Amino acid sequence: MEQQTNGTVNNDLVFGILCYLGILWIIPLLANKKNAFFRLHLAQGLVVLILEVILAILGRIPLIRFVAGWFWFVPGLISALAIIKLLTGDTMYHVPVVYDISTSFRFWKALDICPARRGCALRLRRARS
Repeated sequence: MEQQTNGTVNNDLVFGILCYLGILWIIPLLANKKNAFFRLHLAQGLVVLILEVILAILGRIPLIRFVAGWFWFVPGLISALAIIKLLTGDTMYHVPVVYDISTSFRFWKALDICPARRGCALRLRRARS
């Protein structure tokens, strides 16, 4: 993220934080900024949101509710870690497992938010062959 004006950096930081706050992930997506900073945080934020939804669904199934309850804190912990890293200046932080999952999704091409631009394009080409 380039250091332009102080207001622009703060605005980008707010959008980066919104990526990790559940459904508020959609606001930075609609802002339609296509730099590496936004692609990274949008992709990681979507993985965290999907994890929250999966845990919410599993929490409704009687036999699995107990196990899902033990992992309910994980999305919040991941979001808190990413937000703290953003606020401390590490703006291109890759959350360890979340980043790997986010680069393996195939629908990034449609959203145009692949965090590893070349990696997603190569995977899509290999899948079509």
